[in-house]
Amino acid sequence: MSESNSPVHATSADTTRWSRANFAEAIQGVQTPLGWTFWDHVMETSVRQAFVRMGVFSRSEIEPPDAVDEMFSAAFFGLPAGNVQTLWRIGESMPGTSGDAVVEQMFGERRPEGADKAKSSGKRRYPIVAVKLPMCTRWAAKTLRPILADQRVWWRQSVITAPPADYAAAVVQLKRAADEFIRVGSRHASMSLIGQGIAEQIEGLAEQAWGSRDRAADLMTGYGSMEETELMGDLWEVAQEKLSLEEFLARHGYHGPDEGNLASTIWREDPAPVKRMAEQYRVAKVAHPKEKEAAQLARREAAEKDLLAALGRGRRGKAKLILKLGKALIPMREVGKAGFLHAIDGARCAARVMGDDLVARGLLDARDDVFFLTYDELVAGVNTAQHAVVAERKADHERFKTLDVPQAWTGNPTAPVATPKSAETTALAVEQLTGIGVFGDEDVSGRARVALDPAAVDLEPGDILVCKTTDPSWTPLFLVAEALVIDTGGQMSHGAIVARELGVPCVINTLTGTRDIPDGAHITVNGTTGVVTIKAVEPA
Repeated sequence: MSESNSPVHATSADTTRWSRANFAEAIQGVQTPLGWTFWDHVMETSVRQAFVRMGVFSRSEIEPPDAVDEMFSAAFFGLPAGNVQTLWRIGESMPGTSGDAVVEQMFGERRPEGADKAKSSGKRRYPIVAVKLPMCTRWAAKTLRPILADQRVWWRQSVITAPPADYAAAVVQLKRAADEFIRVGSRHASMSLIGQGIAEQIEGLAEQAWGSRDRAADLMTGYGSMEETELMGDLWEVAQEKLSLEEFLARHGYHGPDEGNLASTIWREDPAPVKRMAEQYRVAKVAHPKEKEAAQLARREAAEKDLLAALGRGRRGKAKLILKLGKALIPMREVGKAGFLHAIDGARCAARVMGDDLVARGLLDARDDVFFLTYDELVAGVNTAQHAVVAERKADHERFKTLDVPQAWTGNPTAPVATPKSAETTALAVEQLTGIGVFGDEDVSGRARVALDPAAVDLEPGDILVCKTTDPSWTPLFLVAEALVIDTGGQMSHGAIVARELGVPCVINTLTGTRDIPDGAHITVNGTTGVVTIKAVEPA
């Protein structure tokens, strides 16, 4: 199959800027046709609904466009990427933030080339956004947690207790999963962008009060009761034999390695990673995450007190409001993420039931071949043999996995065959990397543990976790790691939010950390400057 016919490869105009940062965090790895066509449908629909509610888009823009370059995202060689220009224009349409701030926080990028022309028209919707944005904020904040509660019940019933019995029931569940994603996704998209705007305002307050943004992270920590800390708390209970593994999986089994990828195997299907992490908690004598939360709460309250004292009396009222909004709304990003992950696992469950049915009817060779059909093909019904189509798409999938697709590009990416990193390499390609400092006010040193799979790494006290990106299945390791170095993301990425909440020193968006840092190397991380210093691996 040529790339032009692949369901997971788009063709872009020469001037459109794309970035995989942030998207790689939520949608991991090279996507199968079902995985991407599901995501493409629900994500574009969710985001457009959100921006109509916020007033950024008119009602005429709610339907997804035909042109790839007008969409929010597309897949290239099976890897999802965000349209930087589109997100920049969104930021320019919103009072209280800017296109520059949005693309910096989402992608770790600067203003895309040619963006100035768009800037002149972005502010035309300010009056509409000024009216609709507060209403959208209240709507999303009020309804997100109740929707998540509903989805927990639906997921537990439809996936754990009584999964679909046949193909027809699985189609119903697959469509319901898409609807559930859109229901929570429109609110999640709203909260993500609103949260980014608030984070930018908080960073601005830090600069006004202290002359720099170095302490801004102290103002965005200790919020408490985040989804990931609940997950880690329950894992701690499993480690202490206070919660059964079965109940843990009934609560959190939708998580797992590459959980945003429909074709992945998650904890409810294979609980071995959960057992392994629980054992790490026992061996390392990890403290309950509530203790971390309490320490970070005290840190935030002290920083707020210092900030308000440093600001003039006339600016304190506005500052208090911004800080209050940050506490209420920034954690909502992770609530929305938990919601759409329930929907994804509902779709995953339905797909595997379909796969079993198609194998039984002789239309597929193996259960997971179902992931090489598209969402529309499965919903329409499959009544003829799909062996040739699947074989062609599988060959593309395997080839795409060998390619070195850049982190960001303009137009269409050039993707040569990747050069594998030798497991025996101890020589340093570089001695220093610079990313975005997320949290940490002093140097932290330790042994680098470079990991591509959270289930395949054993962290010891003092180890620094180096990874490409993180999703919630990685976060239990945050309690064990001395510090974090993450290849992709920005200040409002999942890994950054959770690192701040737990007070774990973190540098994000190094781009090449997993490639350039040898496993076992001694490294030093500064979560303020974003600098990672690398020393050679000690000889065995």
